[in-house]
Amino acid sequence: MPQYTRRAQVLFTEEQYHELTTLARESGQALGALLRDAAVEVYLRQRRQRQKAKAVHRLLALKQTEPPADYHEWEQRYLDERSTPLG
Repeated sequence: MPQYTRRAQVLFTEEQYHELTTLARESGQALGALLRDAAVEVYLRQRRQRQKAKAVHRLLALKQTEPPADYHEWEQRYLDERSTPLG
């Protein structure tokens, strides 16, 4: 279970607070847990999804290359080049 160590203060109107505490009670959660779950779902998870989508678009935009005729030979050359110290 994660250890929560950072605190944030949020102000709500009376109506918002009442509705949120009602939702928390109905779901059997503490208000803080309800708000934390909402923040994760709305902001953090969606942000990660957008980052993944951007990464996929960047990968798909890469120039297509032809596969090597002899993969094992190409792999060995690649590994040899990586192990050669820059000088």
